[in-house]
Amino acid sequence: MKKFALYFDKDKEMEWLNKMAQEGYAMVDFFAGLYTFEPCEKGEWQYQIDIGNGFFGVKKEYSDFMSEMGIEVVKCWGPWVILRRKAQEGRFELFSDVDSQIEQYKKILILFKVVTGVELLALIYEIYAGFSGVTLAWPIAFIIAAFAFVLFNVIIRTKNILAELRERKGEAKDLGRTKNVSPAVSAGLLLNAVHLLAADHIPMPFRIVLLVISLGLISYGAIDTANRKNRADHN
Repeated sequence: MKKFALYFDKDKEMEWLNKMAQEGYAMVDFFAGLYTFEPCEKGEWQYQIDIGNGFFGVKKEYSDFMSEMGIEVVKCWGPWVILRRKAQEGRFELFSDVDSQIEQYKKILILFKVVTGVELLALIYEIYAGFSGVTLAWPIAFIIAAFAFVLFNVIIRTKNILAELRERKGEAKDLGRTKNVSPAVSAGLLLNAVHLLAADHIPMPFRIVLLVISLGLISYGAIDTANRKNRADHN
């Protein structure tokens, strides 16, 4: 069975994989958002996701160590390593103490900051190309901007998790939580990219409708983000 999904949050992805395993489908492969599942006994496997010590692969010491623990390396994709272990072996946790969790989320934060930096450089380049007369650059810029906001939200969530872990450890107290940017902003930017890409293929009335909806989503997202921040500041 094939399923397509895009996850920027490794915790949500892990929850989904474990839910699928509980329903009797074990994830066995992954490529560019396309997951491959095979039938298994319900709840037979438990999944975890780690940051490996390579890129699109792990070192032999890593895989040997996991094998000794009864853990199977299912797939490596970029820096992420999808692992699984038989549920009968007991609860599967990679990081059970606060210190190790903090270190893992620090790595995740650095990773997404680097990726976001690359995205922003690409966005600047596309904007420059757009002003230089490259028509295709503008829809690409809107697509990059949409994904940049998604990455911003991942960074914000990771920072909030780190703050909670540090509070649990007693390193800090009463830290404010940064609010995510509304997903409506990214949706509006993507829709505007579609509007630009389809400009020569759809009638003008439909183009106007797409433009109005995209601008409405961006405006709603900006207002919603500001309102949530104001509510958080007053609490």
